[in-house]
Amino acid sequence: MIIVGTGGLGKEVLSILMKDQYAGPIVFYDENPGVAELIFEKFKVITKEDELITYIKNTDPQFVIGIGQPRIRERLSEKLKSLGGEFSQVISQQSAISILNKYPPGTIIEPFCGISHGLEMGEGCALHVHCSIGHAARIGKFVNVGPGAAVIGPIEIGDYSYIGAHAVILPNIRIGKNVVVGAGCVVKEDVPDFGTVV
Repeated sequence: MIIVGTGGLGKEVLSILMKDQYAGPIVFYDENPGVAELIFEKFKVITKEDELITYIKNTDPQFVIGIGQPRIRERLSEKLKSLGGEFSQVISQQSAISILNKYPPGTIIEPFCGISHGLEMGEGCALHVHCSIGHAARIGKFVNVGPGAAVIGPIEIGDYSYIGAHAVILPNIRIGKNVVVGAGCVVKEDVPDFGTVV
């Protein structure tokens, strides 16, 4: 597995893989200059595109994006797919998720999340520790649902939106695209595209 990004979310993904005893090799990829050569003195960091291409072709094409910013996550997923990578999932075995749902490529589900049935979700979403998603939720692509957030279905959340830690989205609400819902907010009415709720 290639974890793209060496920051906080990337290291959280690493923890999930280790906790769930992922059997394959794990490396990081980070295109930023000056990053460490090893994470936790064990996991190699690839920084050059030619080395990344070689790794994808000869070792393992699977990757996940461990970066919080939705647009950067999307850009890097397209880059790695264009190089032959396979956009993969990391779903914690400590989560309580409905087996009736389909979880698309790029899905990250951290420990202790609860997800009910009827979920429709786009690729590249990150659902953080202790969040919950109610039944019949519709979530766009590259959405972040922060730690402890409660999305009480049925609801709709547009592409690239960020639901902050411990926010609550009440039923039958539509959150538009590129929306930021601040930590701890209780959302009682629809939020238009590019809106901010604090």
